[in-house]
Amino acid sequence: MKKKKMEKAMGDKAVDGPSVYPNTDTEQLSGITPAESPIIVTGVESFTFHKILGEGSYGKVMLATHQACQKQLAVKMVKKRLLVKDSRDDVLIERQVLEMIRKSPFISRAFATFQSQDYVFYAMEYLSGGDLRGFITTYAPIPIPAIRFIAAELICGLQFLHSRGIIHRDIKSDNILLDNNGHLKIADFGLAVMNIFGNAKTTGWAGTLKYMAPEILLEKPYNTAVDWFSAGVVIYEMATGRYPFSEDEIEENIEKALINDDPAFPKELDPQVKAVIKGLLDKSPKSRQKFVDNIKDHPFFTEINWTEIEGGNKASPPFHLPPPPVMTSDAMKDVLSFSEATKPRMAKKNQNLFCGFTFADDGWKVVKQMQKAKTPNRRPKTPHHRSPTTESGGG
Repeated sequence: MKKKKMEKAMGDKAVDGPSVYPNTDTEQLSGITPAESPIIVTGVESFTFHKILGEGSYGKVMLATHQACQKQLAVKMVKKRLLVKDSRDDVLIERQVLEMIRKSPFISRAFATFQSQDYVFYAMEYLSGGDLRGFITTYAPIPIPAIRFIAAELICGLQFLHSRGIIHRDIKSDNILLDNNGHLKIADFGLAVMNIFGNAKTTGWAGTLKYMAPEILLEKPYNTAVDWFSAGVVIYEMATGRYPFSEDEIEENIEKALINDDPAFPKELDPQVKAVIKGLLDKSPKSRQKFVDNIKDHPFFTEINWTEIEGGNKASPPFHLPPPPVMTSDAMKDVLSFSEATKPRMAKKNQNLFCGFTFADDGWKVVKQMQKAKTPNRRPKTPHHRSPTTESGGG
């Protein structure tokens, strides 16, 4: 079996421990002068970390409070060594994509990125609704109105990405997050590829096996149509609570099923959602793309007001999520990995690959201004810990 880049996704356990290195990123925040800079993120010391939201061999995602503005965020931390080892030419890809697409309502927003000797960090909005996998596990088979709404937002999100030449390459229920109202946010762009416009195609084995399009498995050049195949698997999971192809855990058998087998549909499945799934799971990339070109006109989406959907929060989800969990003020001390801190420092040529990683969104400026407006003029007091707010945001 080939080595799959799917292993970059969170899944395996990591060993916790503090880093011995301070933040070494001295780059100026992109496009922002020191006088107008947003709330400064100097490193992990800028945050109070509360709990692990997800973890894997590449790093983890933590719930954290930014101490300067008391906003709760999801901080994703990824090991540099593994990025250099597995994606040497693309170590900045996720940071570049997040900056490019930050204005979409269907993308998990990054507020800032920074780095240390061993890690790169993404300060993301915290989305209290969790991921779509958890939603499916709890509620599947999901009612048709909810499937229709989530699928419509996913379609808008993917069309936004593809219009900008970006293929996600790892669309799956784990990488689709929900905010506290139930709106969808696509996350995790570590396997994305850029500049795929028109008839351009790319190559390379990337993604999570059970969601991978046949053309990737067959090692053929491919385009944005691979994301639509993955979306078809996600919609099938929502509609049935099951996987559409082989439930076998042997990778070779899963590959064969993805390439050769048609999905098995329950007899009671709504015929219109079945037709959408079949169109998205078409083995032919050309036929799949032709179906997608007119997907908004499909009878299944007759009840969708696409103008409202594309407006982000203008459309109301036809379901209610449980109240978000109570925000914790508990602090974790051992956040980073001893295994990284005890290793020899990375070679300078490898560190140089991360030059330009630092980024700060304009949203941080707004937060800083609000904080200044609320702070009366008085003599400074000794800093003290404040309980976090109940703001929610993504991971």
